[in-house]
Amino acid sequence: MTQQLNWQRDDFKDEFQAWEGDLWERKRLGEQLTRYVDRLQCGAVLALDARWGEGKTWFVRHWKKHLEDQSHQVVYLDAFAHDYLDDPFLTIAAEISHALKDADEIADTDIQDFNSKTASVLISLAAVMPLIAAKAGLHWVGLGGAGEALQEVYKEGKEVYDTASEEIANKVKEQIEKKIENHHIEKQMIQDFKQELAKIANKLDKPLVFIIDELDRCRPDFAIRLIERIKHFFDIPKIVFILVMNKPQLLQSVKSFYGYDSEMNGDYFEKFIDFTVHMSSESDIYDFEEVIKYQLFRIGELDSLDDRSELFYWTLGLQLDKKFNSRELIKNLNKYALLRTADHKKNLILLSLIMGQEPYVNYHIFISSVVKKINAYLCTDKRRFMQRHNLSTWGSNGIDNITESEWFKLILAKDLDITDTFIDKLLAAYERAKKSNDPEYQLIDTLKNVSIIELDHSSNFIKDWQSYIKGFNL
Repeated sequence: MTQQLNWQRDDFKDEFQAWEGDLWERKRLGEQLTRYVDRLQCGAVLALDARWGEGKTWFVRHWKKHLEDQSHQVVYLDAFAHDYLDDPFLTIAAEISHALKDADEIADTDIQDFNSKTASVLISLAAVMPLIAAKAGLHWVGLGGAGEALQEVYKEGKEVYDTASEEIANKVKEQIEKKIENHHIEKQMIQDFKQELAKIANKLDKPLVFIIDELDRCRPDFAIRLIERIKHFFDIPKIVFILVMNKPQLLQSVKSFYGYDSEMNGDYFEKFIDFTVHMSSESDIYDFEEVIKYQLFRIGELDSLDDRSELFYWTLGLQLDKKFNSRELIKNLNKYALLRTADHKKNLILLSLIMGQEPYVNYHIFISSVVKKINAYLCTDKRRFMQRHNLSTWGSNGIDNITESEWFKLILAKDLDITDTFIDKLLAAYERAKKSNDPEYQLIDTLKNVSIIELDHSSNFIKDWQSYIKGFNL
């Protein structure tokens, strides 16, 4: 027999293996966090901090699966989906009740006692709880032993809610007066609730892990109240909360909403959060190689996931230079896919300007920097590369005098079997122009063939492309 709230739960039902497709080696962090949680002798509130687009939700989804594989009871809650509520206490308590019910160590009577204590606290938390309940459209379904009492209070409150404002005001006043008179009783209710929860949680073999995601997307007042409720009501041994957030963004929201300045007054959340885990944004570039390969295949730029092209390596070089997180990278590649032309050479220019985001006044400096990074990535030892291909020189230059442009062409030709390249020709044109008394003559023949519109002067080349890109307001 179960007596639970009819509450919509946030759950990941899809079948998958924990850490499947782990391109950023997040498994190691997940395993470290699991060991940390298992060693805790008391409750804890941890913050998992990372910027937008750095895979927080992917990580906690897979960590949840990993924890479940290790016989942990785990709750995942999308806080943003519930921030229409005035008070998150009910949400937290209902999720814990459901998770504890699934634990083999917990008896049904334990759950019923916990639900009864929850109902009592729920009534005491607000001066006009029935009105809040009516407003939120909550439906009470036998919350433990206090179910009938709570339903009666709800019905009374609903009737009051629908009557004239004067009657509401009188009813509110009565309930506030009752709360003042019964303050000591309510304090004892809260203490009883925490003791009941601690007693049940202590029966668990492993801590219950409660993951709260999307916290930085919530209303600031709801996010703060949720964190406060956790610390004041659920700071219990064997229950660990993981608050997933972009912490600087959330602090900025607090500052904007309440005027609290963390730089002057210290981190507002320090008194509520025991430990902050910063997800590293540094990842091995091989991870991005796989992301780039998949995305280019998805938009039709590669024939297969094993295919390689100059565009693929040019994208990799741009990523090495700009260090986008995965979401930003994918967004830029989708933007490219929408704006791409039928000309491969023009597409290299287009992609560099989309991902470059106007980083340099001088386009030549920009592409030279990107090519240098690609060369360093693809060839860490130039002399060994030359020996492997039985080369002592390239053209008329010695090994130490080969230009970055020539290295790029050489690596693509010898190691990657890519012979038709354009980037090296573009760089060569810029180099000739630098040494020429007539740079315009040296550049215009190369640039006019990859301009987005008919080009009358090389100085308009980048401006015309930027106008084309910005014209779509993407």
